[in-house]
Amino acid sequence: THAAKFEKVSSVCSLHITYCKPFTMVFIALYMKADLENVTNVHAPANHQWCLTVKQSDGNEERGPVYVCEDETFELTGSKGTANFILKWDGSKKESYINVIRDMKGITRPYCAEDSGKEVPIVVFECRGMEPIAWAPEGGYMCESVEGARFEEVDLSDDWCEYDEKHQLSLEISKVEHSFKTVKPKK
Repeated sequence: THAAKFEKVSSVCSLHITYCKPFTMVFIALYMKADLENVTNVHAPANHQWCLTVKQSDGNEERGPVYVCEDETFELTGSKGTANFILKWDGSKKESYINVIRDMKGITRPYCAEDSGKEVPIVVFECRGMEPIAWAPEGGYMCESVEGARFEEVDLSDDWCEYDEKHQLSLEISKVEHSFKTVKPKK
């Protein structure tokens, strides 16, 4: 948007144009890295709440922890749109928001056994006016043993260990790390 201000100086009119940068939408992927032992298909269920710390895109203000869930939608003020998380920063005229994109074609996928020790994008956040800067993995994740036994309510906030009795396998998810990277949707 452009704001124009007219100023009369010595019988001469001059025009001062100030450009107000609108919030730019960006897609930010959460990359997970972990060591897996006899575990595959680590993922968040459909109703998962992502625990994040967010930062103002054009400032230094941070908020966290905040919880973002794809099942929760809120209407954006003055718009027909909705978002999974809305925040209005101090001094800002517009709302900032995040939407969860669980399945972004060609980008996101579950963390599998062959990914152990590598970074994999597990979810994407559509962001406008804010961006995630930290992830607290907490509980509520799901995984499988390499033999197919399913485990729910997996807590990734610390090393996770379990035992697949049917297949007599020791299971472990350890050294969970993360990073955020900007991505472009594939067509």
